[in-house]
Amino acid sequence: MNFNFENIDIKAIYTTTPKNEFNFSKLNELYGEKEVAKVTKATGVNSVRIADEKTTSSDLCEYAAKKMLEDIDVELEDIDGLIFVSQTRDYQLPQTSNILQHKLGLSTSTVCFDLPLGCSGYINGLLQAALLINSNSCKNILVLAGDTTSRMVNNKDRANRMVFGDAGSATLLSKGTNSIGFTIYNDGKGFKDLIIPAGGYRTPSTIVTKKNQADEDGNIRSADDLFMNGMNVFNFAITKVPKLIKEIVTQSPFKELENVDGYYLHQANQFMVGYLRKKMKLTEDEMPIEVDGYGNTGPSSIPLLITLLNQKKPKLANKKNSILCGFGVGLSWGACHTNLEKTQIFKTIDYE
Repeated sequence: MNFNFENIDIKAIYTTTPKNEFNFSKLNELYGEKEVAKVTKATGVNSVRIADEKTTSSDLCEYAAKKMLEDIDVELEDIDGLIFVSQTRDYQLPQTSNILQHKLGLSTSTVCFDLPLGCSGYINGLLQAALLINSNSCKNILVLAGDTTSRMVNNKDRANRMVFGDAGSATLLSKGTNSIGFTIYNDGKGFKDLIIPAGGYRTPSTIVTKKNQADEDGNIRSADDLFMNGMNVFNFAITKVPKLIKEIVTQSPFKELENVDGYYLHQANQFMVGYLRKKMKLTEDEMPIEVDGYGNTGPSSIPLLITLLNQKKPKLANKKNSILCGFGVGLSWGACHTNLEKTQIFKTIDYE
């Protein structure tokens, strides 16, 4: 489905990561140095940031939001919407966005939503914010996107342990002067390719579901842990994403691929994004990759990419004709065209 809106700006982006850095060299003894080197070479990730047991994704997002609100020219009473995008919410109920509304000191008239989405979650969060602003229901909306994915992964699962990291983000959307548009797709047929099989109401957690088992590749996990069919997800991404990007560009004001200044993709891993870049015949500057040190951070990976670029390669961050694209769990994929030229982008900070 396609959506196009006028007079909506992405005003600011802020991200935060846990201080604790987990270097995969620590896994040499467990998996063998050659195996660790093989995986890190493919993923482009040598280390990730891991939240401690007391820190949740909402803590990371709250911290990012508070820091952003200290640095930008907007009053708390002017924020009338909050969307929390995460697969690792605080409780089964109530929704975490309500808790964040209180912690941030926002008005009780603030509209609050939780979106339990991962890889494409940031795009969907921006879409929900744009819909509310376009309807004249809200003027300023915080999209808080983050996951502590490390909590989902079994410590003995080498396939996933050397991929995912934790992070949180805050993005402010407001009434403005720019156009913004979205193309969104979902295909539940592939829902089992990226899943935690147990722990919900379809298959509640039991002693049986918590039992570890080894797969044919020697990865050890239980039904309560994250499972990913890496090959299926890869094939899905390289098939769907190029078509999606061509479609979103066609409906954008810049119309042609050669008019796009920057492509900001979900940072699944270096191999996947690099393959997409090669397939689309783009340069490193046009489709940048920033996964080392952070890994796949789920719904926060796109804003994290942008803030990391801003502090490392500033010229690559504030692009006028920008395409944002997320893809993965669901299976779902979505893209956004927008103007980041005047967006306030802050450096990634450590969670205190």
